[in-house]
Amino acid sequence: MLRRIHTLWLAAIAGLLAAMLANAAPVLALTATSETGFMGSAYGSEVTVASTVHSGRSAPSTLGCTSATGVTHTNTAASVSAPPALSTGTIDTSAASETTSTGVAATSSATVQGVSALGGLVSATTVQSVSTTSEDTQTGAFSTSAAGTEFVGLKVAGVPVTGTPAPNTKIGLPGVGYVILNQQVSKVGKSHADLTVIAIHVYVTHTSKTAKAGTRVVVSFASSGLGGPVSGLLDGLAYGAHANVAKTIIAGELFPESLACLGTHGKTKTNSGASVSIPGVLTSGTVTDTVKGTAEPKSASAVVTSTVQGLNLLASTVTATAIEADVTAKGNPPALGDDSTFLGLSVAGHPGIGDNVAPNTKLHLAGIGTLWLHRQIKTANKITVIMVQLVVTVAGNPAGLKVGTTVNVAYAQASIN
Repeated sequence: MLRRIHTLWLAAIAGLLAAMLANAAPVLALTATSETGFMGSAYGSEVTVASTVHSGRSAPSTLGCTSATGVTHTNTAASVSAPPALSTGTIDTSAASETTSTGVAATSSATVQGVSALGGLVSATTVQSVSTTSEDTQTGAFSTSAAGTEFVGLKVAGVPVTGTPAPNTKIGLPGVGYVILNQQVSKVGKSHADLTVIAIHVYVTHTSKTAKAGTRVVVSFASSGLGGPVSGLLDGLAYGAHANVAKTIIAGELFPESLACLGTHGKTKTNSGASVSIPGVLTSGTVTDTVKGTAEPKSASAVVTSTVQGLNLLASTVTATAIEADVTAKGNPPALGDDSTFLGLSVAGHPGIGDNVAPNTKLHLAGIGTLWLHRQIKTANKITVIMVQLVVTVAGNPAGLKVGTTVNVAYAQASIN
């Protein structure tokens, strides 16, 4: 009888403990992953002609996405020379996450000396953009500020502009286009805020001696963002194609779309192009890269895709009607998903290859090197898929590519931390 009572008592205690743990677990899971995300980036200048980068982002400083305060990144450059579109003197940039007297802030700044855009049509001794996004941790209120943004010695079409222009001041450039001074774009919500400041933003709408129509010149870019509390910080990137030899870039990330750490608030962001051409390497039809994400107090999710139509790699060595890299991450720690597909895939020398390719299929291409199909890389928090990856290992190959050349097609990566 005593043994039976003892057994029943142990069973009751075990049941009570199980119930207590079951009820407590969700509370622990929610509170353990709540965090605030800081974002910041700055660069001195950039010149683009239509969708082609003529002069890349100079002296970039990127905070990335972090939940820690006290992080600071800085950069500097002696000058930029991209005549006649742009020339500058010294550039200094920074991005940081900070603790303030009322809470926390993300801040970034870019200072550019000796600015001359479009052969001096727009010029300045010094321009500085400052972007700050703050949260009052007592009230939970978010705010943005461009305090510290200033112009010295500014001239537009030879006419001096005194002081710091009002936000989004637009001045026409006869026969050329227009310039926006102290350009500001700000969003403030209940759980997030961000601000972008561009000191000088020139838009060329008519071809002239100094620039083609479609040219844009950006001088002194600063952006900051803050959000939370969220259950996880997001990250993601999609691009159509990329090629490099070691650290030498043959073709940069084509039509890239990145996922910010606070997501897209449920909206899909897209970057696309009608075609891709890397001479001697590949051609394709339409490329579409998308990201979508949410970062909320009780949920986090990311969806990243890269779709490439009509791939032709190395003179029909690899062809496909369509390729899609499609990855997802949900929750924290995240459940990682891969719904990537091929349509009409063909590989020379491998007649047995069809559309249903298992992840991390590795093929040998005679006289060229290694071909990975549906390459999948997973960690605890991140998934990366490269639908076609070529690694050249044979010298003197028919394409004339150097050993070590790596070509990626249809790249998608998503993570939650």
